[in-house]
Amino acid sequence: MREITLEALKLLIMVTVLVLTRFVVPWLKAKTENETMQAVLDWTVQAVLAAEQAHQAQTGAERKYIVTEFIKSILIQKNISLSDEELNTLIEAAVMQMNANK
Repeated sequence: MREITLEALKLLIMVTVLVLTRFVVPWLKAKTENETMQAVLDWTVQAVLAAEQAHQAQTGAERKYIVTEFIKSILIQKNISLSDEELNTLIEAAVMQMNANK
């Protein structure tokens, strides 16, 4: 009887580990990535708005450079990896959002 109970417990543990690795871990990873991306987008929007206010005398390209360097420094501090193309897309989206709200 003890052997049957022990085998049933082993089976239950294996099924639990399987479910965790198959469903829960990917779900947590996706949730974390979504939250991280939303945070980066929020930082980008705030940086674009700040650059628009503080550096009005500069050209759009100069303001974009300021925002890019600022966001890159935050990403390095937070150990977040984004390509230059992804960062450029986020900045352009933030600028479009800002212009739409004017």
